Amino acid sequence: MEVLNPRSARDLELEKVLNIVAGNAASQLGAETVRALRPTADRAFLAQEFQILAEMEEALRAGFSPGAIHDLRPLLAEAREHGVLQPEAFLSVAETLEAAANIAQALRHPNHPRLGALVARLSDQTTLLTRIWRTIDARGEVREDASPKLRTLVAERRALTQEIHDSLRRFLERHREQVQDQVITRRGGRYVVPLKTGARALGVVVHEASGSGQTIFAEPAEAVPLNNRLREVEDEIDREKHRILLELTGLLLSAADEIEEDLRILARIDGLYARARFAQAWDAVIPKFSNEQRITLWDARHPLLGDRAVPISLSFGEEKPVVVITGPNTGGKTVTLKTIGLLCALFQSGIPIPASERSALPLFQKIRTDIGEEQSIEQSLSTFSSHMKNIIAILEETDAHTLVILDELGAGTDPQEGAALALAILEHLLELGCTAAIATHLTPVKLFAVAHPRILSCSMEFDLNTLSPTFRVLQGVPGQSCALIVAERLGLAKELVERARAKLTAGEIRAEEIIEELARERAAARKLHANLEVEREALRKLRAEYEKRLHALREKKAEALGRELRRLEEEIRAARKELSELIAQARATESAVARREILKRVEELGEKVPEATPSPAPPPQGPLKVGDPVRVRSTGAVGIILGLSEEEAEVEIRGRRVTLPISDLTLAEGLPAAPSRPFVAIPQSVELEVSVRGLPVEEALRQVDFWLDRLLRAGFTTGRIIHGRGTGTLRKSIHEHLQKLPFVKGFHLAPPEEGGDGVTIVDLF
Repeated sequence: MEVLNPRSARDLELEKVLNIVAGNAASQLGAETVRALRPTADRAFLAQEFQILAEMEEALRAGFSPGAIHDLRPLLAEAREHGVLQPEAFLSVAETLEAAANIAQALRHPNHPRLGALVARLSDQTTLLTRIWRTIDARGEVREDASPKLRTLVAERRALTQEIHDSLRRFLERHREQVQDQVITRRGGRYVVPLKTGARALGVVVHEASGSGQTIFAEPAEAVPLNNRLREVEDEIDREKHRILLELTGLLLSAADEIEEDLRILARIDGLYARARFAQAWDAVIPKFSNEQRITLWDARHPLLGDRAVPISLSFGEEKPVVVITGPNTGGKTVTLKTIGLLCALFQSGIPIPASERSALPLFQKIRTDIGEEQSIEQSLSTFSSHMKNIIAILEETDAHTLVILDELGAGTDPQEGAALALAILEHLLELGCTAAIATHLTPVKLFAVAHPRILSCSMEFDLNTLSPTFRVLQGVPGQSCALIVAERLGLAKELVERARAKLTAGEIRAEEIIEELARERAAARKLHANLEVEREALRKLRAEYEKRLHALREKKAEALGRELRRLEEEIRAARKELSELIAQARATESAVARREILKRVEELGEKVPEATPSPAPPPQGPLKVGDPVRVRSTGAVGIILGLSEEEAEVEIRGRRVTLPISDLTLAEGLPAAPSRPFVAIPQSVELEVSVRGLPVEEALRQVDFWLDRLLRAGFTTGRIIHGRGTGTLRKSIHEHLQKLPFVKGFHLAPPEEGGDGVTIVDLF
């Protein structure tokens, strides 16, 4: 049993809406896929469909487009029938194969697992595509170099053509008096010249004469063998091109089955693309699945009305499975019913609906409608008999999982009998337990709907001031019969209006008064709600403004802190650079005085560098002697005294002998303590290589400086910088930086077996 039968599909104008969605496809294949969509009640299938559609929407937002996809099925059928295709046909094949390759690359993404699985099924036609572009040019003609033989023949044709032209020009020069026009033209595939009629005596071959008979198009005798050979060469060229196309067509046919499967996948992808573009263009959403038989639509719009659509919002189902919509004619009841049924059908077809994301819809096993014969939003043409025939068929197949939509129930016959029939049908629908949306203007049906606990009474708003409908749905309020009011406003005599009102029963008058009062209260409530919305919007804007100001203040604060941090970092970097230079000078100098001056400067620079940890209290200082472990105050380095004089001591530090002032030495006890200033202390351990691969240049240089500093203070003279190959930008920046450092003796790239141009080896003084 189909969810939507042909009559209901016609009532809801589903085909027109599918055409709107299909118009967003990139190809005829995708458009056909969309037009073939039909509602289903398979929840698992729809859940998967909406998941992959959500991925396509995300891909669309990222800029995805399918490209040029052609329906190659007719070409493949022609190839099978005739065995050879014309060269321009292969342009469509190549464009489609290229589009498939681009689609596969674009949708193979971790964020699109379902689309990725779909495009993974596309075949690889690189060989065929390459062969096509080597054979066919962009104009859709066989390339002159498509084969060695064709290349040779084309060259010969070019040479023959030139030789013929040279021969004919010499002939024209020799026989100027017989020449009608100094041009070379072609007749019957042979090059000829226009001569006067009297030139026949020159022994020329006449191919054609002008209408006046004054000009003949003739081929001189010396050009005959050349033209003959040219025709032979051109025939050979045609045969070679035919052979090439025959071979290329055979290659295409060998992949025909794979290409036809690819076309089905491309049609599927383009169909998803069309639905995603429709959703983007119409602000359409994938509604939630309603676990109960409840229809909840917020700001729902009918696609056929475009910008004229007035959003409707209503919710019915479960305890109130039936909604009865009342109101004046041309007030929008039919549009509302069609919107409800159409959006349910679109949802169950896997198409986003133009509504708010708060909307939720159930799945119906059947959707059945009676909205009149050939009825559309713009026109209503129906008869009582056609209504009843269709309603009878609907009632026969309706169950608890059916959505029934009936327009103007009870219309088209005597109002009393029509109302009685409408009430009976309404009660039967309640007994069946189905979900139903019904429109009527009959008062007994309105009163029944108001009083029944399982019916939601709604109406279409009518503006009595402008005497026109607003097309808004008023939920919970029955519609007024505005005929008497409208007649009075239009100028009908008051006594006639009162006489008409007197014809109404007391119950009808009271009902109309209650409805009118409800309408007034609803209008007042809506006005209050609108005012509250205005105030809420003002508060929202005010809050947004304050948040914007707060964000701006935070940004200014962060910017100021960033500038200060960058300034401090530059000062520290400059101090570290000078320290490194001074340490290198201290190692190189032999003068104790110079060394003392250098160490004094080191102390001054150390004052500028923030302390990482409090300096430990110095151990009790006694007379130093040979063999004592000592710490150098200025650098934090630890060594052993090898020799002493009155003012200086010879100290071995990590295998190096240096002479230092005794005033710069202090006794070291136990393990070396943490350095008082991190930028001049000897590190306990240091790696002989540093990896800055993948880092931004500025951060990489910072890491290299820090590592070189540790390397220097640890006493090492060589190390490895791992920067990777990449584009070479990082390697170049590091090399330029190393050239500026005074303590760098040299650097070079590592041997191939040790990293090659991805590693730089640095030598230090």
